[in-house]
Amino acid sequence: MNKENKSKSVIGGEFLLNETDVSKVFIIEDFDEDQRMMADSCNDFLEKEVIPLTEKIDSKENPELMPELLTKAGELGLLGLSIGEEYGGMNMSFNTSMLIADIVGITGSFSTAYGAHTGIATLPLKYYGNKDQKEKYLNGLVSGELKGAYCLTEPDSGSDANSGKSRAILSEDKSKYIINGQKMWISNGGFADLFIVFAKIDNDKNLTAFIVEKGLDGINMNPEEDKLGIKGSSTRQIFFNDVEIPSTNILGNREEGFKIALNVLNIGRIKLGAGVLGGCRGVIDHSINYSKERIQFNLPIASFGAIKYKLSNMIVKTFSCESICYRAGDDIEQKIKEFQADGKNLNESELTAIELFSVECAICKIYGSEILDYVVDEGVQIYGGMGYSEEAPMARPYRDARISRIYEGTNEINRMLIVGTLLKKSMKNEINLFKKAMEVIKDGKLKKIHYSSDNHFKSSYDLVNSLKDCFLYIFGKAAMHFNDKIKSEQEVMMNIADVIISIYVLESTLKRCEKIYLNNKNKIMIEISKASIYSNISIIRHHSIESVISYMDNNDAKKSIDFINSCTEFENFNIKEVNRNIANYFLEKKSYSLFNNFK
Repeated sequence: MNKENKSKSVIGGEFLLNETDVSKVFIIEDFDEDQRMMADSCNDFLEKEVIPLTEKIDSKENPELMPELLTKAGELGLLGLSIGEEYGGMNMSFNTSMLIADIVGITGSFSTAYGAHTGIATLPLKYYGNKDQKEKYLNGLVSGELKGAYCLTEPDSGSDANSGKSRAILSEDKSKYIINGQKMWISNGGFADLFIVFAKIDNDKNLTAFIVEKGLDGINMNPEEDKLGIKGSSTRQIFFNDVEIPSTNILGNREEGFKIALNVLNIGRIKLGAGVLGGCRGVIDHSINYSKERIQFNLPIASFGAIKYKLSNMIVKTFSCESICYRAGDDIEQKIKEFQADGKNLNESELTAIELFSVECAICKIYGSEILDYVVDEGVQIYGGMGYSEEAPMARPYRDARISRIYEGTNEINRMLIVGTLLKKSMKNEINLFKKAMEVIKDGKLKKIHYSSDNHFKSSYDLVNSLKDCFLYIFGKAAMHFNDKIKSEQEVMMNIADVIISIYVLESTLKRCEKIYLNNKNKIMIEISKASIYSNISIIRHHSIESVISYMDNNDAKKSIDFINSCTEFENFNIKEVNRNIANYFLEKKSYSLFNNFK
């Protein structure tokens, strides 16, 4: 095995137990010139071809626009970043595909169409298609000649996807499958040439995936859905009435559909985390510029503390989301390289690596979608009355953002997935959470973290380690109390999940801040790290206490709260000054850009 790859590779969920050396944490600033050129090319395409057509796209009066833009994206190679060169793709690294998803995120409706096509519609073929299927369809999906859609959700099966009622019956001569069923909320449904359809064969327990071509007899659609946001993305209900497809169009193996859906959704989750970032930056830039131009009481509103508070929080949360997404993306990439060095093929390596980091994927999805909602909401508020007008640039992002907390699995489902996955890993001894939790509970010593401004980052990591003890304590206590019934205690699981998310966000933000600071001594990194500490400590304390008091008696709860408070006690920063410093830094820069913020 390549020693460099092995030494750098980490295990999914391991961040809760171990600290990663700052040099091994990937940050946006680490992207090389080739990747930055790819980003510039994507930006040019969006600015010239997509963004000027935003109103026309959202009006839905020109339905041909979206498939035309996807075709143009294909001509530039943007539809095949993750696909091998033998099928017309560019075989880019995982983080490079994340970077493009990030940039495309500013486009709202187009971002949804792009993500659906390149992700959930194309990846099932990449990972599970046989040679004939790939040769027949994958080149077309990469070039944009074919457009794809993913048909999983049904009226009575959303989060519980495996409960779908769609059925496939094998013909007597075994030459074809006959599919019947109803699918809804199908992105790209109105113009897709190819559908990945999930149905159960006969009375199977699990779904099977099928490749279904457009134009077959029995495929009917309802009109376009009238949605709250992403209005320009095609969303249809699709009905399959005795649709006959060749038996060779089964994708993967029988009853493997649910596995296919879950693996593809893991990728979709982390890509969604990255995909909110372009939108966040766009809103931040509009907010910065408007706050400098809008005069009230003879002063630009950017000079007011309340506005600086909003700008600072918008920027810090976006900075943190960048930090977790690209850290997790590179961890996946390194694990892929490790598996390849061990002899696994690329597809197997990617699927195994992504599954190993399903916790981090879910974290990126949850945090990304929720900070997007925060940023757009504050953007509207900064604009005031104008923010509520369709003439201003805030109304559309405000509407478009809301879906992010729902698709790729609701945030509630993803929170429970985080804790459920860690419980499974612990029971299988893949990660030593139970053992470590019992050690923390048995020790039970109250913590006291001493902060030194002369050694800011060292003190901050001492805090993070204390916060990890806090997590281990509440995780272990809940597991001991509820045993196998913990999965039915959804409120407690969501509390624990929020603690886990905040730990990952804080640690990733600190690592990025330290890495940049070590490179150029930019003091704004100290301020951003302080702001992240301030906000995440309060979240961790709140959810930890809420968790334990929900099932403990008064005496046990008091002891637990004392321990939680000791774990989360830290220096009282002057957060007003911190926020003002951050806001002033970016007001002077006039932008929060993808690159070059901290030179």
